[in-house]
Amino acid sequence: MSKKFICDGMLGRLCKLLRICGIDTLYSNRGTAILVEARKEGRIILTMNTRLRGKEGVYFIENTSPQSQLESVITEYKLQRTIQLFSRCIECNDKLVPTPKVEVRDKVPYFTYKHFDDFAICPSCQRVYWKGSHYKKMVSEIGEILGKLSNTK
Repeated sequence: MSKKFICDGMLGRLCKLLRICGIDTLYSNRGTAILVEARKEGRIILTMNTRLRGKEGVYFIENTSPQSQLESVITEYKLQRTIQLFSRCIECNDKLVPTPKVEVRDKVPYFTYKHFDDFAICPSCQRVYWKGSHYKKMVSEIGEILGKLSNTK
């Protein structure tokens, strides 16, 4: 069974990076209520909150760099083989659904529709994704992190 996580309010960027990697990750800025949320859904808490350090089901994040945080979580939970880039919505965490171009015609800018062919949509929040310049930047950023991890084996 794959690992599921919940990031606290101090780890919003890490949450997005994990979602970009296709890792099931929720976000909560409700303080220690995160303990109840995590337990209810069988999630591991990722936090920088020193009050939660050492508690069961909590992984304390020491580094302030989101890239280093991602590297740390992937290494700690051996997630390298579970990564499926761009398979989750970075806003709401739902799994993305590949969508025919014609179905997004009225949901994306004209330029985007004209120049891109591969689209995915989030069934929950209806956000549309395509492989534009942000995609290339994220692939580069994540690729750099994963490259580092494969060189340290």
